Amino acid sequence: MALAANADGHPNVIEHIPRYVEIAEHLQREITEGHWPVGEQLEPEQALATRFKVSRFTIREAMSRLEEKGMISRQRRRGTVVLSDRPAQVMVQKLRSMDQLLQYAPQTRLAVRRTTIIEADIALASLLQCPVGTRWARIESIRTEAGRPPVCWSDIYVPEKYAGIAAQIGQSGTPTFRLVESHYGVFATDITAELFAGALSQEKAAALDVEAGSAAFIIVRRYRDSDGRAFEVSVSEHPAGRFSYSIDLTRTKESEARNV
Repeated sequence: MALAANADGHPNVIEHIPRYVEIAEHLQREITEGHWPVGEQLEPEQALATRFKVSRFTIREAMSRLEEKGMISRQRRRGTVVLSDRPAQVMVQKLRSMDQLLQYAPQTRLAVRRTTIIEADIALASLLQCPVGTRWARIESIRTEAGRPPVCWSDIYVPEKYAGIAAQIGQSGTPTFRLVESHYGVFATDITAELFAGALSQEKAAALDVEAGSAAFIIVRRYRDSDGRAFEVSVSEHPAGRFSYSIDLTRTKESEARNV
């Protein structure tokens, strides 16, 4: 940050713009002006680093900004491909109740990739909050919306005895936990959701058409019955820039009074 005096002699604050931001904006203008047509490859990182006289790390940061805007995709074996000449609109799900946090917009669908039966080791037991050695069905799936890149990768865990539910997933917009409820007679009395940041593994990144290690927005949802036992845990990983939540909250006098 630097200071400069204005006409009155008072200092103005001149904010320092990071170099990677300048480069991202420059490349965005080039794409918008047609220097890099949609469907073509952008210059390799090393060539960009040479052109802008910066490190490849700085270039990667600039590329991440363009990727978050949906303008480029860093793909294995194809390099960096231009997806759009304008920043893409991110899929935003507006929430008006906590129940809506537990499901996606109705126009999306899950496509099951495979189902495997696994035994919970220490790490998985910690995630599922279950005893070590418990057997679960892991249902790997991709959530899609027509005309858009894949929304997310979801690993859905249900106890082994509920594994048959995999055949019902994706047939409609019904959330998996409601399918389990209707087919197996359980009921979710306790539902929790955790939201945090992470990075996509090579397999998941490839399925979502982004670069391995790309930033991800992760949601873990847990559904428990009246005895406190989890009957579904889902882990949904969204590539950065493709999904967000917008939560509308109304402040009332009653809630304000309770916080006094």
